[in-house]
Amino acid sequence: MFQTFNAKTTPDTGKLRLEALRTKMAEIHVDGFLIPRSDTHMGEYVSARDRRLEWLTSFTGSAGYCAVFNKCALLFVDGRYTLQATDQIDTNIFEIQNIPNDKLTDCINTALSSGGKFAYDPWLHTEAQIEKIISSIHNDIILLEVENLIDAIWIDQPDSPLNLMTPHSLKYAGIHHSKKLKDIGKELTDTGQSHVVLTQPDSIAWALNTRGTDLGQTPVALCFATVAADGRVNLFINLQKVNDELRDHLGSDVIINDVSNFSLYLESLTGSVRIDPQTAPIAIKNILENANISVVAGADPTILAKACKNKTELDGCIKAHIRDGAAVVEFLSELKNLDTNLKISEIDLVKNLENKRIATGKLKNISFDTICGSGPNGAIVHYRVNTSTNRTISTGDVLLIDSGGQYLDGTTDITRTIAIGSVPIETVRLNTLVLKGMIAISCLRFPKGLAGRDIDAIARQALWSVGLDFDHGTGHGVGSFLSVHEGPHGISRHNQVPFEPGMIISNEPGYYEEGHFGIRIENLIYVKKATNSKDTNSREMLKFETLTLAPIDQTLIDISLLSHQERKWINDYHANVLEKLYDLVSGSAKKWLNLACAPL
Repeated sequence: MFQTFNAKTTPDTGKLRLEALRTKMAEIHVDGFLIPRSDTHMGEYVSARDRRLEWLTSFTGSAGYCAVFNKCALLFVDGRYTLQATDQIDTNIFEIQNIPNDKLTDCINTALSSGGKFAYDPWLHTEAQIEKIISSIHNDIILLEVENLIDAIWIDQPDSPLNLMTPHSLKYAGIHHSKKLKDIGKELTDTGQSHVVLTQPDSIAWALNTRGTDLGQTPVALCFATVAADGRVNLFINLQKVNDELRDHLGSDVIINDVSNFSLYLESLTGSVRIDPQTAPIAIKNILENANISVVAGADPTILAKACKNKTELDGCIKAHIRDGAAVVEFLSELKNLDTNLKISEIDLVKNLENKRIATGKLKNISFDTICGSGPNGAIVHYRVNTSTNRTISTGDVLLIDSGGQYLDGTTDITRTIAIGSVPIETVRLNTLVLKGMIAISCLRFPKGLAGRDIDAIARQALWSVGLDFDHGTGHGVGSFLSVHEGPHGISRHNQVPFEPGMIISNEPGYYEEGHFGIRIENLIYVKKATNSKDTNSREMLKFETLTLAPIDQTLIDISLLSHQERKWINDYHANVLEKLYDLVSGSAKKWLNLACAPL
């Protein structure tokens, strides 16, 4: 199994660890310290060694940070994690702050008096993050860079992962890495820059056509790199991750260095060096400026190129979703015929779904820990079942299952909300409102140049009309056998990146009632050009094409709430699911699939 179910942390460890941290703070004479969820690569997913926030607070969510002061400790999380944080931490010593309503800088200004010192590790924060703090704290509060204080007190801190970096075949990547590097070099030349520093492992993996297993479900190797204007690369990685196969793949234009030499190498650069203030640790900027090297703020040149999948990647993703969809159908067909007298649990379901994907013979890993929340657990947006929270499935439950797979040809992410037996009419109504939002995005045709913030409201309109909403974005970008959460695009009221053809994105509105149930329906979609009308004044238009293939639970649909267009979309979608998957599933699954895809 790729997923485990033991609780990784317990709230009772927080008190002693917090005391140890405050003792360390007193030793170096600081009054506050900032602990982020990120590592030196600023990614969402981190290795066991870098889970400092989790070690201190017991909070295991993938986003958040903690500010520790002499008299209070504040854990900042957004709406996805407020319920989870309450369950996981000791609320007697950690106070939950809600992002974006509660501001870190307000808390710093309140907690520290004139001359107070607030410390941070410059390798774990970007320039943008630190500049935001500087701009809003009182002038007489001192911001200090220090070596990481958690590392100083975490006695049994795990070692960094040392798994091999491996080549990613051109038949999956579609473009040779030498071409990608030349394109990056040309961009640098055109903007008068000598080098760019790449800090995110998925950016480097895409640019070099490599993958790895350092982060398990996100197939990358932890490393840094610089790309010069001539397309040559210096890769900085633990040399235990390198073998001859990788050297042959990378070729002579990629010079491999031990990661311990990264800072020293940065000091030797000449010319104008680009770093991305949104993704690079501020420590890198400091090293370059201290060496009198010209630093230019600019976007990581791989980010947008990586997001716009080429034909090979899109074709591979389509194949991956057909394969994955067949596995999900096998699972759903058994779930809808579940005998609740057998005392099946959430963990049992997670194991069964993972085994269905493993049976494809193509699964490299799951793309994230499966979210399988029944009843009240479903209301925890990013719920992860463990042996302590594991719940037996009962008749009348609403079950939310959010899962995905990593295949060499694509990354999948699908959520289905399933009724176990009969559920209240009101629940069906709420599920239908969520479904209407998902369909609205799926059917959308929009002018080129629009971003996620321009269409996010469309997914919420049906819920808004009755005074309801959900506290997470509608969609996130998805990689190609890379991170299941990939920028820069997304569907949220904050995302300003225009959609481009080839971008893959999730479409997942939801609704959650604390203590009762959660509803989310998610398909992956990708952006493509729409055929223009014959009107000479028509603008260039884009639309979405659906990738995910699996039935939507019709027992949770109130047909009377759907328009003709919405009913047609569901019927067309189910007809496509049936056509693509029927010949790939077992006999019992075929019988269920016919019923699940019957026209409304």
